[in-house]
Amino acid sequence: MKISWEFIYLGVFLETLIFSLILTPIAERIGLKLNLVDQPSVKKTHQGTIARSGGLAIFLSFIFSIFLNIFIVQQILLHTQFVPDEIKIYLQNIHYVLSRLCGILIGATFIFFVGIIDDRFNLGPWTKLLCQILSVIPLIITHIRIVLFIPFPFIGYILTIFWVMLLTNSFNFLDNMDGLTSGIGAIILLVLSFISWNSGEIFMTTIFLALAGSIIGFWRYNFFRGRPFMGDGGSLFIGYLIAALTILATYYKRGIPTSFPVLMPIVVLGVPIFDTVTVLWLRWRRRAPLMQGDTNHFSHRLVALGMSKRQAVIFIYFVTFCVALNAIPLQYLPLAGVVTVGFQTLIFFALIYILERVSVLKNKS
Repeated sequence: MKISWEFIYLGVFLETLIFSLILTPIAERIGLKLNLVDQPSVKKTHQGTIARSGGLAIFLSFIFSIFLNIFIVQQILLHTQFVPDEIKIYLQNIHYVLSRLCGILIGATFIFFVGIIDDRFNLGPWTKLLCQILSVIPLIITHIRIVLFIPFPFIGYILTIFWVMLLTNSFNFLDNMDGLTSGIGAIILLVLSFISWNSGEIFMTTIFLALAGSIIGFWRYNFFRGRPFMGDGGSLFIGYLIAALTILATYYKRGIPTSFPVLMPIVVLGVPIFDTVTVLWLRWRRRAPLMQGDTNHFSHRLVALGMSKRQAVIFIYFVTFCVALNAIPLQYLPLAGVVTVGFQTLIFFALIYILERVSVLKNKS
């Protein structure tokens, strides 16, 4: 029996999922001992002290899986008869991506520990922003940047910094209800893995699935039990990794009808971006500090419509999935089809905005 790529994909996904399921209760106990906790207050709805260390399980399961699988490839798969030659040829070239992978892991590890420190000591918003900029340095050193057919590399590096900061903060902002950030992150990663699989990007498919598995293992506890929280360590880590990995992935290839597939990550990540943009817009209109937390997020506005928190989270899951699916056909559509998908996505969010505004006006009256 020969090993197929599908077998490898499933194996990596289940591996990180099992690691995360095992590590999440351990991470919770570690958080309680190290005082990485969220205390109840008038602004919080939870009762009792809850550990904010769930991100540790996501971090460890993903990092450990990456290094374990590199070891398995080099020491086992390349030397066994059960692996077809066409797979071995690809695995032999894995060292070509190791430098870029190391750059991503160094930056992600740095931002994870920034989040852990913030969970423990509450860093200021400008300190966190500075750390997010510093976390991009390993990407720049390893030549990971947004291209978008831009002839000037420095513009690509500026866009890379902006993209990483946008998504890192977006997933941090989303972390306001049980299972929200982890569920949205898992859905987005599964869609991204399908896009990469459909494009023949074996490495990116594997790493997207590895991160999805580590997140889903944590989600099983957070969504159903409400503990532990992933904390800033987890949300910043997820946002950073998704930002960096979407830069590394390839969406345009010769022969595709248009160049618009390079915008696929923006469509797939439409919900986190929508939440961030609308929240910052509302804060700016109220002349409130842009980086100060509030209850004007997408999830909060759905609760204001009359949904329960659980209903709001599940509703956002469906919205995330439906919006992300719009990105899949972009690689095949001519210009007219791309424009249609773009309008369809914008109208989707416009309908949600109108629904929210009707609720606000009704409550004011």
